[in-house]
Amino acid sequence: MTTADTPSGKLHPIAKWSLIIGPILVVVFNFLMPTSGMDPGEVVPYLTTLGLDAGIAQIYMVLILLGAILYTRAIIGLYQIAPENSVSHQRLGVGMLGAVAALGLWGVAIGLGLAEASAAETMVAGTAKSAAAGAVGAAMHAGFFGVFQVAIYVAYISLIPIGGGIAVSGIVRREFGWVITLLGLAAIILTSIMPFNTEAGTMVFGIVAIIWGVVFLAMGLMIMKQDMD
Repeated sequence: MTTADTPSGKLHPIAKWSLIIGPILVVVFNFLMPTSGMDPGEVVPYLTTLGLDAGIAQIYMVLILLGAILYTRAIIGLYQIAPENSVSHQRLGVGMLGAVAALGLWGVAIGLGLAEASAAETMVAGTAKSAAAGAVGAAMHAGFFGVFQVAIYVAYISLIPIGGGIAVSGIVRREFGWVITLLGLAAIILTSIMPFNTEAGTMVFGIVAIIWGVVFLAMGLMIMKQDMD
């Protein structure tokens, strides 16, 4: 049985709050998106719904990206306090690299999403440019879901070493680490069977996102409580 390491210090306050706020932003604004629950395969209805609330959708996308940035900052913070040359430090290092790579992909996906929303807004405006905007929106739609699918895989794969590192880090109860690892494994399998660009895939992603958000929020609150004791 692997024994727990001893953290080299307390989690930085910014990382601590990022661990709490980041997942909340991602989960809440993902569900508030005008297109939440829609079938991405139905491109015209999807773009129409998006175009009718393009402004608010773009704000939500930026907030989701901000949540992803904060989450990544939290993972970097966890890596920094794991003892050097320890198992937890190595695992969290791999997980941190995965989280940073996923953040880059999220950034590209959100950029495509913002462009898609702008094109969709022009499409529903009923102007002379509507037909061309619809074609651009459809192209951005395909690009968005393609990059998003890759980002999901990278993010979920990174949960495996992150969870494994947390489990032996001594930073928080090891159960959080094992739950995160199992969540990563289950999410990879589920999103492989049901890709994100399908109605079933978006539903699975939403459920996994809620579980991910609750676990990391609970872990952040636990760490904060420990530091206050």
